[in-house]
Amino acid sequence: MEYTKALEQKVAWLEENLKQFQSDGTRIKTRFLSNISHEIRTPMNAIIGFSHLLGEDDVNGDQREAYINHITRNSTSLLNLMDNLIDLTLIETGSIELREEEFGIYPLLRALYDTYNLDRYRANRERVALLLNVRDAFKQARIIADKQRLSRILSCLIENSLAQTEKGVIEIGASFAEKNKLVITIKDSSNMLLQERARKVFDKTIKEEDWYNTSDTIGLGYKLARGLVEAMQGEIVVKDSSFKGTTIEFTIPVKTAVPKHYRSESGDKVMLERPLE
Repeated sequence: MEYTKALEQKVAWLEENLKQFQSDGTRIKTRFLSNISHEIRTPMNAIIGFSHLLGEDDVNGDQREAYINHITRNSTSLLNLMDNLIDLTLIETGSIELREEEFGIYPLLRALYDTYNLDRYRANRERVALLLNVRDAFKQARIIADKQRLSRILSCLIENSLAQTEKGVIEIGASFAEKNKLVITIKDSSNMLLQERARKVFDKTIKEEDWYNTSDTIGLGYKLARGLVEAMQGEIVVKDSSFKGTTIEFTIPVKTAVPKHYRSESGDKVMLERPLE
């Protein structure tokens, strides 16, 4: 099974590198990895539990489909968590390598929006409106950056907002500033506790050894987002939100691959709001 093979490879990588880093005396936070292990067990237990239910004789078609959906969702969640832990390990050991490629930034944002807009219902967040706010000119922009890591940053921030916003709005916004700087904001209607947690991580006002006593994916998400933004030579900050919640804004330098003008669907020549070259 492809999923099982991928999971085994990621676990093996973590185990091997943690042993190596510990023997080399580098600062791997084993206490944190021990505490976060229950986050790994949560989707794993769901996978095992629903797999056993599939084997019951009285399972009808609708139940079987529901069980398979639960297994698929938790499998994806577990693989994503393992990827996050691997990247965090690479960041902590100074071993992370960025892979630059050219891609359209709007299609990436749109794909994430579509995914999490569907996840709102799975996470019982029907009373939360998810918005994507970009100008038309921005939709044509192509950049050169680490697409996978940028997507991971956004996923961490959106997932945290969805987890902590029970009612209200989550808005994803993006623009360019100072020519080759990409600015992305995530605004939400979450509680002030989320803002305080983010502020401690981003402003570095909490001791590292105290932070690593945390044992949830909220803290992991913010820690990973900060590490990846900084690895990309960017900055990340937390602000008050106009939605009476939390605003996370990060800025990263990017190379751009788009002319100053582009043709609209009507054939008219349109000037980008800010030159991208």
